[in-house]
Amino acid sequence: MKRFLLGTAALLTLAMSAAAEKPNEKPNLYPDNRYVAPIAPQPGETAFNFKLSGYVFGIKMIKARYKGVFDDQNYSVYSDLKTSGLGAMLKKLRIWATTEGTYDGLGVYPVDHTQQNLDKKSRRVEMDYDYGQNKVAVSVVPPNGSQGIPPASPKERFESDDVISAILKMMLTGHGVQGEVCKDTVKVFDSKQHYNLRMEHAGNTTYKYEGDKYQAVKCHVYYEPVSGFDPEDLPDTEEGGTPVVVYFINRPEYGIQMPVKFTYKISGFKAVIKVKDAKLIKG
Repeated sequence: MKRFLLGTAALLTLAMSAAAEKPNEKPNLYPDNRYVAPIAPQPGETAFNFKLSGYVFGIKMIKARYKGVFDDQNYSVYSDLKTSGLGAMLKKLRIWATTEGTYDGLGVYPVDHTQQNLDKKSRRVEMDYDYGQNKVAVSVVPPNGSQGIPPASPKERFESDDVISAILKMMLTGHGVQGEVCKDTVKVFDSKQHYNLRMEHAGNTTYKYEGDKYQAVKCHVYYEPVSGFDPEDLPDTEEGGTPVVVYFINRPEYGIQMPVKFTYKISGFKAVIKVKDAKLIKG
């Protein structure tokens, strides 16, 4: 159960980690209103707002949101996640995160990323990318006690995307980003842990969403730790060899591949996350 809760959080926003403390600063615990306000794209922009619910054995465990706006070169994304119902009784988890960045046909390029945990520690993660120096500055307050064995190298950190940018890259693939959906490996750095999301195309299908049928791709996503992990955080053999199954439906009118369902099944239980409500608007 713990692995599901933390793993789900990783797929949707990601949590905790890394480096230098900023003394004498007490940031706002809540996101700027522009991130949580109703979507209202300007001309030339596309906005989306996805609400997700996660279930184990049919019991609701997690609520999440993934929303943002992009034009032909810039993006701004916000995500939040919290456990609910039985999940909140087992482990209270509340996180929000934002990323501003740019993109082109070759990929996404986060510029600044912020994550705020709303637990007792109120851990704040900030990552600022410098494309002139090819490095990313990482701040975590309060800092974690470990950087993992071995820690992620400066090169690994810079050449990876933050989690919510990684999800956007998957969504834009085949539209604003060159390539085919679910035929890529996305490098991710979450401020401590560096890992790959290796995707394998598992077939084309149709998916019924809110009464309409769409062309869809069934995708197997494998979570592959690389660096920055403590031994107790590494997946076991079964977990490492079991993919998260993701269904993407093609929405060419909005220029995205929309993820609508995530499933993860290992011996003993099955977890399901579904997009229950999606709004997409072109400015």
